[in-house]
Amino acid sequence: MELFIQQLVSGISIGAIYSLLAVGYALVYSVYNFTNWAFDAFMAFGAFIAFTSISSLFLPFWAAGAISIVLTIILAVSAEKLAYSPLRARKAPRLFMMISAMGVNLAIVNIINLIYGGTFRKFPVDALQPIFIGNVSIGRTDLVAGGISFVVLALLWAFLYRTRWGLGVRASSIDILTASLMGINNNGVAIVVFTLTGILSSVAGIFYGIKYAVYPMMGMVTIKAMIASIVGGLGSLPAAIVGSMILGILETMVSGYISSTYRDLFSFLFLIVILLFFPNGLMGKSVEEKL
Repeated sequence: MELFIQQLVSGISIGAIYSLLAVGYALVYSVYNFTNWAFDAFMAFGAFIAFTSISSLFLPFWAAGAISIVLTIILAVSAEKLAYSPLRARKAPRLFMMISAMGVNLAIVNIINLIYGGTFRKFPVDALQPIFIGNVSIGRTDLVAGGISFVVLALLWAFLYRTRWGLGVRASSIDILTASLMGINNNGVAIVVFTLTGILSSVAGIFYGIKYAVYPMMGMVTIKAMIASIVGGLGSLPAAIVGSMILGILETMVSGYISSTYRDLFSFLFLIVILLFFPNGLMGKSVEEKL
């Protein structure tokens, strides 16, 4: 029972990090109908900025996190303006957008690799002592990562459903052309979407780096976020969160009770089984109901 509770808490924590990434994927997909493959590079960039801010500039964690978020937002918005916006203006096919995103991803990851090298680095923060409830040990890092991730997701929900710009993003996710005819600024929506993407990827990168390690290819974990988005229902934010929670708990249970060697195998098998019975995901919605 103790192992189950420990694995459950760890699974929820990992699921919360996956949720940040999955929601970032869902945001871009719901509005622009393409997969932003550069998202994993944004995550690695944010983690390395925070890592450098603490290890080299000796800044406190909160300041390093703030710098990481700001610089990752600038990177994400720059990628949109330089790599995606010109293609949208030319009405390029979705495939071209995805290829452009892959190019952005490769460029950023290789620059990070040239600067830092490919070695794994421990995030320079003090280890937090676990909380003991009886014989159950619960990691404080898991609690902090999960708690902050859920706060970020709650703030995102409030922004999307309680602000004018959030309404613009949701309207654009239904039909971006009609939304523009109704007076919504498409360029403004793009900046908002990729700003949110920068925030989500930075926070996820920092906490993933703390839990595991910081290295140039760490963003490959975002494939799990893609799985979570598909399992929940691609293009829906609540579905992305549900899919992430399920996937995070599944992976930790497999690691705890079977072996971490088979964790990824079970993740992809789970995706296949879900798509066989739910082709649109567990909470798949029509285009009109996105976000």
